[in-house]
Amino acid sequence: MPLLSIIIPVYNVERYLADCLDSILNQNFTDFEVILVNDASSDNSGEICDEYVSRHNNFKVIHLPKNMLPAGARNVGLEHSSGDYVHFCDSDDYYIKNSFLNIVDALQAHKPDVLIGQFICKPEKGAFYCSDVSFDPAVFQHDKPEIVINYLNKLPKLTCTTWRFILKREFLLKNQIYFLEGFHVEDEEWFPKIICSAEKIALLSSPFYCYRPRATGSITSSKTYLHTKAHFVIALQLLSFLFEKGFSGARKDFIMSRVKFLIGLFSTRCDTLEDSEIHELSRIYEDYRGITLRRNLDIGLFQLLDKYGGKEGLTNYRTSVIEETLKCVEGNNDKDIYIFPTGYNGEASARILKSAGFKVVNFLDNSENKRNCIIEGIPVNSPDILKNFTTSQFNQAFIVVSIQQKQIARIIQDQLRGYGLKDHQFTERFY
Repeated sequence: MPLLSIIIPVYNVERYLADCLDSILNQNFTDFEVILVNDASSDNSGEICDEYVSRHNNFKVIHLPKNMLPAGARNVGLEHSSGDYVHFCDSDDYYIKNSFLNIVDALQAHKPDVLIGQFICKPEKGAFYCSDVSFDPAVFQHDKPEIVINYLNKLPKLTCTTWRFILKREFLLKNQIYFLEGFHVEDEEWFPKIICSAEKIALLSSPFYCYRPRATGSITSSKTYLHTKAHFVIALQLLSFLFEKGFSGARKDFIMSRVKFLIGLFSTRCDTLEDSEIHELSRIYEDYRGITLRRNLDIGLFQLLDKYGGKEGLTNYRTSVIEETLKCVEGNNDKDIYIFPTGYNGEASARILKSAGFKVVNFLDNSENKRNCIIEGIPVNSPDILKNFTTSQFNQAFIVVSIQQKQIARIIQDQLRGYGLKDHQFTERFY
């Protein structure tokens, strides 16, 4: 059996797939198998898979008759894999040249359940930019996984998607860790399970993977009710997993931090929920209500749900999110509103304020990749435009800093002060 199984869900990526597969073939290591799972693509992706399989004995393809989303495709790939370790690669990304030997060295040296890797990011124009964090290699020398889990939980802006991890296949099978099928953002349910179930976590210090966020066409580039529903369901799934395992200490803290993160994302879209969608979510919640009631969770959404039940609790929460956002700009009805930055949180604030009649004129964003784009019908500019404002424009401006990480919000507020804005000219909105 090979050392490494590379599992790649493939769906309508004819423009990107060859780059991904060629990056595997150009490695200086060959003890791997590639399992392509064509997820009922409607473009030429399936034919490209067939072409590579015909030329390379260690490639195989599974053509699914209907789309199963990435979660289902990955589960199918895992079922057909035979490597000691597995890596789930996205078909629009690629591997960094000669990185496989570094992976092999790390796997053979540490024999981990989970190997955490580093990445670089090369987004398309208009897509979000995602920078990696700097890990402390010394932390991963500890034998106690609790130390590593506690460390990971304290890292700001930690990106944890499937492609960051290389995993022992037997570890996944033994712990019955599979992807939650039928939902988007399935990695949010998957990676806390692998982190909290692992006995040995190691670090690959050098980048091995290139993440290529797309402006359109990928699951992560869109925000729909299906994403909102997934954030809600996965938060409930993680709570169920937590209480089933009886975790405490670092493991419990890690899972609860992810639950709060997911509810934050849910909050940024709950203003868009229609009554039929609230009805569906309330039915889902009733299956988990015993968990949240017994645990007396200190999370506003669950407190309302436990008090009022699914439908009324969700309706009240939707109202409270809108009211809290409007409260942030109280007394600034006549101002030009700027939202800083883009993303789930910023776009929620812009959407709610526009719907209430506020004059939202611009997004501000430090990412060069986002500048001159249009999001929610609002142009995106560099915050440097503030330098060129007339006195009248400057006095008319009011900025809403809307982001999930409070420490990042503090940095942005200092940046605004550097432009000469006074504290009464900006506020913050966390979801």
